[in-house]
Amino acid sequence: MKLAFCLFKYFPYSGLSRDFLRILLEAQSRGHDIHVFVSQWQGPRPDGIPITVMPTYRWMNHAQNASFHRQVKKHLREQRWDAVIGFNKMPDMDIYYGADFCYIGRAVPRYSPLYRLTPRFHHFFTFERAVFSTQKQTMILSLSEREKGVYQQFYGTPENRFHILPPTLDEKRRVPPEPAVVRRDMREYFGVSDDKFLLLFVGSGFKTKGLDRAIRALSALSPDLKARAELVVVGQDNPVCYQRLARKLKVDRQIRFLGGRSDIPEILTAGDLLLHPAYSENTGTILLEALTAGLPVLTTDVCGYAPHINRADAGTVLRSPFVQEALNEQLGVMLTSPDRERWSHNGRRYGDDPKLYRMPQTAVDLVEDWCRQRRHYPQQQVVETDEGVSIYIRDDLRAALRTRHDFDDLMSLGGEVFREAPGRRTVRLTRGDKNYFLKTHTGVGWQEIMKNLLYFRLPVLGAMNEWHGVHHLHRLGIDTLNIAGYGTTSGNPARRRSFIVTDEISNSISLEDFCERWKRSPPKTAEEIRFKRWLIERLAQMSRDIHNSGANHRDYYLCHFLLQRHGDPQTLSPENSRLFLIDLHRMQIRRRTPVRWAVKDISGLRYSSMDLGLSRRDIYRFMRIYRSKPLRQILGKEKMFWRRVESRARNLYEAEKRRAELRLLTQPGAQPVRVRPVQ
Repeated sequence: MKLAFCLFKYFPYSGLSRDFLRILLEAQSRGHDIHVFVSQWQGPRPDGIPITVMPTYRWMNHAQNASFHRQVKKHLREQRWDAVIGFNKMPDMDIYYGADFCYIGRAVPRYSPLYRLTPRFHHFFTFERAVFSTQKQTMILSLSEREKGVYQQFYGTPENRFHILPPTLDEKRRVPPEPAVVRRDMREYFGVSDDKFLLLFVGSGFKTKGLDRAIRALSALSPDLKARAELVVVGQDNPVCYQRLARKLKVDRQIRFLGGRSDIPEILTAGDLLLHPAYSENTGTILLEALTAGLPVLTTDVCGYAPHINRADAGTVLRSPFVQEALNEQLGVMLTSPDRERWSHNGRRYGDDPKLYRMPQTAVDLVEDWCRQRRHYPQQQVVETDEGVSIYIRDDLRAALRTRHDFDDLMSLGGEVFREAPGRRTVRLTRGDKNYFLKTHTGVGWQEIMKNLLYFRLPVLGAMNEWHGVHHLHRLGIDTLNIAGYGTTSGNPARRRSFIVTDEISNSISLEDFCERWKRSPPKTAEEIRFKRWLIERLAQMSRDIHNSGANHRDYYLCHFLLQRHGDPQTLSPENSRLFLIDLHRMQIRRRTPVRWAVKDISGLRYSSMDLGLSRRDIYRFMRIYRSKPLRQILGKEKMFWRRVESRARNLYEAEKRRAELRLLTQPGAQPVRVRPVQ
């Protein structure tokens, strides 16, 4: 087969470059005709592989990237290729090796809305969409199940275009022979005695991998631990601003920058802990390399390979949203923990699994399969529809539906109607032995849009808020809906049509209905009190994680939490219970949650629990967990926030009480029913 491999820049200290070379050599060993296109190549070149270097004389990265693509496109037209394999996101690729994180989902939210007007945003968004759009057919070799979900959130990419590869561990970067001798020699080289802690930060790209977080964590150690700790930074990047930060925090004498190195296994063997508090990381191969070296790991859950740390029980993974104080605390705990030897042993044992080292073989297998299928079933170019429709359908729902799966068919599906309002409809679908909920939006009209804007509120234009909200909560580890289908049209926002299909949450009850019994019979037994405390703690944790991540719900009442219990329904057990947050159609996601929206959410929760007989101790428990601070500090410095919460909750309560009394006067015989106030 004749294969073209395209990589923007090759340099030997990059994880992507190492993966590129391993796949290249595997394809060469199978006898394929290979040609490589790069804009820059540093280091030795592989024998027998023609490499075309096309320099890009531009200042900005996005301009260099665009220039490289234009030159590659010109060269590709000169010959016929069985497959064009890209290792960076760009148009005209048949197969994309997905080592990068989602640009629009990960990078863009860090900047102001004006950033979307820049040429840099337009370039990277256009190139990313050229790979992941539903109107394309690029096969994606994905390294991370987590990042696959982010791409699907923003582009609706079909499931069948993703192929998950094994981890990218390289046999050549395993623990060297006689690790004890190597450890002693390397620590002597660094001048670190056995009674000191050698912390390692390894990776090119200091900004995305969180070097600033690591330096702050080092400076926050207790005086005795700080005096015994040294941080070694390995990677090819500009260290100037980080050296400046270290001097500001007075830890510059305890940090040394080594630049790019090829002796990573030896350095890992010498270390006591790997610090990898990344902002965003599609994979994080260094995490697995640390495991095989027996080095405990402290990282963040945004790394695609972070789940391996938990499976191996070889360190700590900090949950999102990131909190610097949590990293500071956990670093001190891990350095003094008696579990360090156990973590080291577990990591080495986990690294013995041969499945961790088969990435190149699996990747080339998939490339060969794609080429064979293309020969037998030539693909036609997919053209974007005039309506600008985007549809995502999960495989099991696609198989269960008997329609053609086009937008109009899915919008018109019938079932048991649960809710119907102007412009919105919710029905329950039963297909086979599984139930789904379908929510359709047929446009809110300009009058509703203008009314929301006059009240300084963003109008809800369709199912997009819920689509993004579900993905956001899943990444936070919060139980919510599972999406089976989603579709939307573009164009006129007042007439935009959309739908979302979610799995039914079986064996569940509204938390408002579950807690209704507390009005008549407050929890008294040890089992009931323990379960009530678990509910309060879980609500506080979910609220904290949502607001710390820049999101807010806008309809945050007990009726929008579903309690699912397994086993004996009469037994109250936190271990067999899950709490789901639903109705996310008004959810907002920003870089930071404004205080007024946090007040609105928490006051809604407080309002809907006012008749449940909660004690002052229960409220204090919620406050302490929600803020992750000592209660004394909360009561001393955050009085205004909690006064606003209580005042708003009281106003909601009194308003609903007046409405209930009015109903009794106007409708004789009517029962006083408490409902959520309309906002």
